[in-house]
Amino acid sequence: MKARLSAVLLVPFFLLSSISPSDASEGIVAIHLLGKTTDSLLVELGDNIPALAEQGIDLIFLEVDYSFDFQSHPELRQGDRYITRAGAQRLAEICRTHDIRLIPEFQSLGHQSWAAQTFPLLTVYPELDLTPGAFPENEGIYCREWDPTNPRVNQIVFPLIDEIVEAFDADGIHVGMDEIFLLDSEHAPNTKDKDPAELFAQVVNEFHDHFVKDGGLEMFLWGDRLIDGTLYPHGEYESSLNGTAAAVDMIPTDIVICDWHYEPLETYSSIPMFLDKGFRVLPSSWRKTDAVEALVKYSYSLEHPNMMGHLLTTWGNLDPERMLEYPPLLSAVRTIEEGLFFDVSFHVQSVSADGRITIAIAARGQGLEIRFTDDGTLPDRRSTRYENPVAIDESTVLKAISYRDGVPASAVSERRLVVHKATGRAISLATPASPQYPAENGAAALVNGSTGSASYADGQWVGAEGTDLEALIDLGGETVVSRVAVTSMNNWPNWVHHSRRVEVSGSTDGDDFTRLGEIGDIESDEPSVSLAIIFDPVTTRYLRVVIYNQLIPEGYSGAGEPAWLFVDEIVVE
Repeated sequence: MKARLSAVLLVPFFLLSSISPSDASEGIVAIHLLGKTTDSLLVELGDNIPALAEQGIDLIFLEVDYSFDFQSHPELRQGDRYITRAGAQRLAEICRTHDIRLIPEFQSLGHQSWAAQTFPLLTVYPELDLTPGAFPENEGIYCREWDPTNPRVNQIVFPLIDEIVEAFDADGIHVGMDEIFLLDSEHAPNTKDKDPAELFAQVVNEFHDHFVKDGGLEMFLWGDRLIDGTLYPHGEYESSLNGTAAAVDMIPTDIVICDWHYEPLETYSSIPMFLDKGFRVLPSSWRKTDAVEALVKYSYSLEHPNMMGHLLTTWGNLDPERMLEYPPLLSAVRTIEEGLFFDVSFHVQSVSADGRITIAIAARGQGLEIRFTDDGTLPDRRSTRYENPVAIDESTVLKAISYRDGVPASAVSERRLVVHKATGRAISLATPASPQYPAENGAAALVNGSTGSASYADGQWVGAEGTDLEALIDLGGETVVSRVAVTSMNNWPNWVHHSRRVEVSGSTDGDDFTRLGEIGDIESDEPSVSLAIIFDPVTTRYLRVVIYNQLIPEGYSGAGEPAWLFVDEIVVE
């Protein structure tokens, strides 16, 4: 959930007025690069520029930070080798020759450390640290941050960025400012009693005054701290749960918001939120190609003139060959060129106690018609036209496609529906599920007959952070049962691991339970893992299903920490 590279699909500000919805599929592609920190690496990148241009890239964001031959503050050069003015000018000239816009990035306010390494500003000037003396070796925090109330920060940092901008002959600057977590920390003596939103807005506005008003640059900013995570539940990294979100109404709207989301979802409601407030928005994804495709389709389907394109992030140093073959970049370019942005979505409207599922089908955009099938066959122009919600009373696969003016406007979407003995029945959890990624209708999503997608944030997965899930299902009367199946998810980079053990018990009165079966010690590399407990037929009314979480195994990110557990359907047969 936290990292980066960046390829950007971007429409430069001076071209925005010429872009219409009908031109959306011709959007500009750009790439933001990390780790190109020396002249020799810039030479290597320069050799790759013709191929990048050939692939359609015409904007590069280059994260420079402290890897520069600063003259104003040479003590803040990072390492023994760094980018010189001459090296920057050589790359800028190559980019101009191939019609690629080059914009540097300087991570500001936050990201002043990574792991145990603290970066030059707070190493040389520890008095500028927001949390001085706290968190030795950076243990217990994500990254260090500078103190926005200390005037010395801007006196030092602004000349650094000015040098970088001048060396690259840039007409824009990316100031970073993502994942800011410490403004209200009890260890931040100068800010702990202040409004985090006002502090964040203060930094943004000071940067805007210097670089936009005075410097004439275009300013780019990561958007996560401006998204209210209580209204747009993207979690504590992709959105703000620490009081900074109100800053969105305190900053100039000529700033470009890079709104990053790394999971495949049907909607990304923060994008229209920014657009409605007058910002230009650059939606940003990472390494999951299905998430890239979903975000590209959603953002382009808005057909909004201030939707600038797409930013791809990698958060690693791509070598030249990998850069050209980077799967998310290829996926973004292909999706944009195809122009099939208006995907169909399925929404469970109701589930009756007798297992009848009522599904609404929708597509974003104006002037669309939907054609669907309910027998698993591929839909086309001759298939049933969707007009009213569809009632399903047996397991099947719904498939649908949208058309505009008789031409396909989407690829085929599908939703697998499973009607079983617990569909629509009452269910409760012994411990509440995590509110961070809420399921539609809470625990009822576990027995609504609708399976989840590849995203744990799609509203069909019920999540638990570091705890087990214990569900109690009332089948509504004595029922013969012989099989219970549970599906959970693997998404290792985000600390999501499947359940390795499930236990099922039955009861006729809801008080005295008898163990019916269990399955355990199951390991799987599959994205979703189904565990089935099969036992001799038994008559029961209540089922207790305990789905055990696990500690993250050795060899995975977060090893030894409690994992996230996501479950999408408990199937009873």
